[in-house]
Amino acid sequence: MKRFLAGSLAGVTALAVTAGCANQFQQLEPKLELRQAAQELGATGKSGFTIKAGGNVDDLIALAKKDDSTFKEEDADILRKLYNSSFTVAWDKAGEGVADDKALINATIDGVTGAEVRVVDQVAYVKVPVNELVTKFGGKQSDVDELSTEMGNAIPGIDALIAGSWVSVDSKDLTKLAQGTTGVAPSADPAQNDAIAAELKTSAENLLEGATIVRDEKDKTHLVATTTTVKAFTEAKRFVEAAAKLAGEGTGDLLNESLGSELEKPPADKPIVLDLWVDNGKFKAFEVNFLQFVEGNTGRATLRVEIADGADIAVPDNVTKLDVTKIFEAINGAAGAGAPTGLGGGDAKTWAELIGSQATLKALSEGGKPAAHLKDAAADMTIPGVTVKVVGGGKAQVTSGSSVVCLTVPATTSGKSKVAEGAC
Repeated sequence: MKRFLAGSLAGVTALAVTAGCANQFQQLEPKLELRQAAQELGATGKSGFTIKAGGNVDDLIALAKKDDSTFKEEDADILRKLYNSSFTVAWDKAGEGVADDKALINATIDGVTGAEVRVVDQVAYVKVPVNELVTKFGGKQSDVDELSTEMGNAIPGIDALIAGSWVSVDSKDLTKLAQGTTGVAPSADPAQNDAIAAELKTSAENLLEGATIVRDEKDKTHLVATTTTVKAFTEAKRFVEAAAKLAGEGTGDLLNESLGSELEKPPADKPIVLDLWVDNGKFKAFEVNFLQFVEGNTGRATLRVEIADGADIAVPDNVTKLDVTKIFEAINGAAGAGAPTGLGGGDAKTWAELIGSQATLKALSEGGKPAAHLKDAAADMTIPGVTVKVVGGGKAQVTSGSSVVCLTVPATTSGKSKVAEGAC
C-alpha cells in the first residue's frame, strides 16, 4: 500500500484545509449557494464535525491483499473495525478569549459508544467505557476488576474512570504534564490561535482558487471539486511553515523536527477529486477517495467529514475528581520502592534524552550552544519524582526513582546528546 501513501497524504491535506475554511468557495460556481454556505459555516462560533471512513471497506481490503503479500485476515479485521468507528469534535467559543471556551470529543470504537472528553471552564471531563472495550477486544472482566482494585487504592478516582463513570481533570494539570514531558506548553493565546486559523484559511483559498467545480446532476446537493497533488503539497508546506513560525520556539521547533524532510520533495502531480455536499445553504460533508491515487483502481474507500451545527456542551452529572499529581506520585513511589522507572514507566535515561533534545531545540531557535540552554531545559522538567541537577560543562545529573544517569549535551546543534549510567 506504500505506493499511494504520498498521494493519500496530499488528499488528506486537501480535505483538511477544505474543511478548515469555506470562505474561498464564494468565488466558485454556483456562487450564491456557496457564498451562503461559506458564511454559515462556523459563523456563530459553535460548530462541529464527525470523521469516519466511507465507501466500501472490501475495496480497501482487496487492494491491501493485492499490494502486500504479508496482509492477513487479522489485518482485514482491523480495517473493518476502523470502518465501524468514528470521531466527533465540537466546540463553542462562547465569549471573548479562551477561558470560557467549550469543547467536546467523543468516539465510537468498533461500534462501542461512550468514550468522551468535554472541556468546560478549563476543566476536562473524561469518560471511557473500559469494560465494554476490554470485552470487545477479547479481554476479561476479571482483568478489569483487578486493575481497578490495584490502582484504585493508590490513585483516588481512577476506579471511577475504569468503571466507566465521569472523572474531571484540571486543564492546568494537563498543561503541566505536556510541558514537563515535551518542554512545550499548549498555547492559550487567542491571538496566536486566530492567526494559525487565518493561515489555514489562506491555504484553503490558494488550494481551491484554480480548482474546477461541477454539480452532480443526480444529486443537486453534491459538488465535485478537482485540484492537484502538487497544489495540495504546496499549500501543506506553506501552512506548516507559517504555523511553525507563529507557534514560536518549542512548539514550532518540534513540528519542524518531527516532519524532517517529508515536505522537501513534492509528489508526482495528479488530480485530486474532493466531494462536497451543500444543502439549504449549509455545508453538510466533505469526502476524499484514497483509492483514486492507485493507478487503474476503480474502488472507493474514503475519509469523510460530516459537518454539524454544534452541540450543547455542559458539565456532566456525578463527576469524580481525578488528581493527575497522584498518578505521578504513585508511579514514582513504586520506583522509589525498588523499580528503576519514573513517571509513565520512563527511567532516568528517557528523561535525560528529553532534556538533551529540549536544550538542542532551544539552541536552534534562540541561538548559541545547547550547553547554554541546559539549565532552562532542566527547569522545564517539572514532573514530580524527576530530579535534574546541572553540574556544569554541558552536563546534568538526572534522577528518576532509583535510576541515575549523567547527561552530556552536544557541543553544537548538529550533534547528539550522550547519556551514561550513574552520577556525573
